[in-house]
This record gives sequence, structure tokens and C-alpha cells, in this order.
Amino acid sequence: MLRDRSAQGIWRLAGLCVLLCYPIMAIKWLPFGGGARYLSVLAAPVGLLMLLQTPRNEWRGLLLSAWRFSLPFLPFALGWTFAQIWHAYQPADMNPPTRVLWCALLFVGARQLGISYRHLAIVAGIAAVTYCVVAMTEVYGLGRDRAWGGTYENRFGQYAIWMAALCCLHVFFGKTEEHSRLLNAFLLTAAVLGVVATLLSGSRGALGALVVMILLFVLNARDWRRGLMAAVAMTTALLAFCLLYEPMYARVALIFQETRSYFKDPEFMPTSIGIRLELFRIAFLTLLDHPVLGPGYTSLKQLYETHPAFGAPSSEMLGIPGFHNDWAQAVGIGGGMLLLALVTTCIWMGVSARRNVYRWAFLGFAVVFSFSEIFFTNKMGLSLLMACWALYSAAEQNQYDTV
Repeated sequence: MLRDRSAQGIWRLAGLCVLLCYPIMAIKWLPFGGGARYLSVLAAPVGLLMLLQTPRNEWRGLLLSAWRFSLPFLPFALGWTFAQIWHAYQPADMNPPTRVLWCALLFVGARQLGISYRHLAIVAGIAAVTYCVVAMTEVYGLGRDRAWGGTYENRFGQYAIWMAALCCLHVFFGKTEEHSRLLNAFLLTAAVLGVVATLLSGSRGALGALVVMILLFVLNARDWRRGLMAAVAMTTALLAFCLLYEPMYARVALIFQETRSYFKDPEFMPTSIGIRLELFRIAFLTLLDHPVLGPGYTSLKQLYETHPAFGAPSSEMLGIPGFHNDWAQAVGIGGGMLLLALVTTCIWMGVSARRNVYRWAFLGFAVVFSFSEIFFTNKMGLSLLMACWALYSAAEQNQYDTV
């Protein structure tokens, strides 16, 4: 399709480049990067343009495919919207429903432009290498303690490990005829560099993606021995990286120290892990008081003021902008209703993924990340999840269409 040297072929190539540049969301230093503008400013307009160029008699089938793609995300998006309206948030946060719309258009564009797994593999490799270059520049060139891409250290680490994992998945689970030895070598090298970028970000939660990868290798390997060997190799590599890079080793060791301190010390110490555990406690108490629709909180300070039973907050707690994890955040905004909606979306995603290892990986990564950071309820997190879900769903359908 893209070998056509006509004007139409050039426009298709340009459209492909736009839709495939989703990794820029984690790098502020790139045009349209450092946020989710990729979806609203770049991807959605291209998808709409491709829809308008499609013959009208093909619209119904294309829009039905986009509708089916969107279905797993609707419970969370609708639950979120209802909570925003019910509690009269000003201004209302409509990010989840708008993500659904933008990504439906992205799916349409990816279908019409013929995006393939090979395209996505190359992009993942380029992104992992780019993240590593950015991380090394920031840490060793600019003297930062942690790489952040101009956005946020933990989010940058999540994006980096996401791309590194995709490189591995394309090598070990992609069709061999789609990848040359040279491409596979590039992807494996990029995967290592992506992990390096994650380590330089200092994000401990991002390393949880490697646990998901180990499970995927064990459960999806055609030969269980090879799957086990791959899992052992990844575990060994993870331990080696953490032990050899002293800053990350120190941060991982703090997980155990601060967890023990939270449960054993008589007074609450506002450490990184301690604050996260305290936020889970506050969310549980909030759910008991507001089990259906939640308190519609606007800040932790407001919650403490209206719920004296929570105790006296420390200044560090009041400085936290939110609950720091999706499950507690859902309780604070929409109570049991939104929490159930989020769980329903996760289950529906799992059912719709069937045996597609890429989509299972996306779901696993998002769930793992959601316990240490807001991901589903964050614009950049949800945008990464839904953009990848749209692109890989379109690539899967394009592959079947060409068989």
C-alpha cells in the first residue's frame, strides 16, 4: 500500500507517521510531547480525515469495529462522567470519555492506513532507544537525580518499561516472517536500553511490568521449558540491574524498610511507601462512610476536614494532590459505583483480549501501575493504554484482512 509513489501514497505515509508517534507523550522536549495532545491534536484529526475519505458504504462496518473496540472502556468512562455530574465538579473532568472518542478515531485511522505489527515493533524500538538517550542526557549530562522526560519521573519510567516490554513481545511472540534477524537484534538491544531508561528514572512501580512479562512468558510459551528459561533470565536480569545500579537498589530497599516502619512504628512517618499505605487506609474508611457514590472529594485536606475520624493529617499528607493509586482515587471520586466500573472495565478488557498477548500485556501493565500511581484516572496513563489498545487492535484486524 505504502509503496505507491503517488500523492495519495505520500499522504498515507504521513498519516502513518502521525499515528505511530504516540511515544512522544512522555517527552516534553519533542513537538506535541509532554502530555496527551498526541490524541486530540494529531491522532484524532487524522482518524476523522481517513473516515471522511472512506466510501460511505463502508462507514457502517468501520464504525461498528470502532464501537466494539471502545466497549471495554465504556463502564469506566460512563461511571466517571456520572460521578463528575452527580458531585457537580467545576470544572468537570471529561478526560476518560474524550479518550474513548479520540481513540475510536485513532482506531479508524489505523485500520484505514493499514498499520501492522511490524510498524508497531519498529516504533517501540525507536521509542525505547529515544527514552534511553533522553534519560542518560538528563542524569549524566544535566545532573538530575532521576530522569523525567520533562513530565514526571514515575510516568517516564512507566512509558520506558512499556516500550521495552513491547520490543520483547514482538521478538518472542510476533510472527517470524514479519521480522528479520536484524530487526530482532535491534528490538532486543532497544529493550535493554528501555530498561536502562526505567532504572535511570528511579521508578520502582514501573519495574512491576517485568513481573507481568514473566507471567506472560510462562503462560504463553509454546514450550514451557523455554518459557520458564525466559522467565528465569528476565528475573536474573532484573535483579542484576537493581543490584548493579546503586540508586535503584537503594530505592528498592526502601520499600521493605518503609513498609515495616508503617506497620510497626507507633507514630506515622510520612515516607514514600508510608504515605501510599496511609492513602489506602483513608480510602477504605471513605468507602465505609460513602459506599455508593463516594464523597466527591476535591482534595485530601477537604476529606480530613469533613471526616475527623481520619485523624490529624501531617503537612506531607496535605501536600499530596490525590490518592496516588487508581482504586483509592475511584473511591474518593465515585465511591463503590466508580470502583465497580473500573473493575468491570478491567474484566471486560481481559475478556476482549482473548489470546492476544499484546493486549493482555497492556492490561497487566496498567493494573500493576495502578497500585502505586494513578494510571487509569490520569490523562497520560489512560492515553497510553487506550492508544496502544487501539493501534494493536487495528493491527490485529489488518493482519486478518490480509491473510
